[in-house]
Amino acid sequence: MRNKAREAVYKLLFSNQFNDKFDDNLKLLIYSEEGLSDKAIEFADSLLDSFYANEDSINAIISDLAKGYNFERIYSMDKCALQIAVTEMTYIKDIPHIVSISEAMELVRKYSTKESPNFVNGILAEYKKQLEN
Repeated sequence: MRNKAREAVYKLLFSNQFNDKFDDNLKLLIYSEEGLSDKAIEFADSLLDSFYANEDSINAIISDLAKGYNFERIYSMDKCALQIAVTEMTYIKDIPHIVSISEAMELVRKYSTKESPNFVNGILAEYKKQLEN
């Protein structure tokens, strides 16, 4: 259930990289296309709310962890997966960090380049280590 919600959020975050404002109609369309249950919609909305409420700090975390990479130049598909995972790891306490990392890996394997899983996993593994110390 949550994996489909994450995928919907992933698509919304990707879309929003190219639009000036959030589109509620697009959100409803994506939720419908993903076949989200009420509980999955609740989780997706919570994830989106947490991300947008903390977007600057989440992006700063990613930027700090992506040593040698300019945040603006991180591949958009990878950036979305990182934003979702960092949001979960930081602000949604009932999800084990390893689950957030695993779900991000599934998204980049499905939607990104063949090099992306190593990049995303490296950043998230480092963040997990920082959170657990």
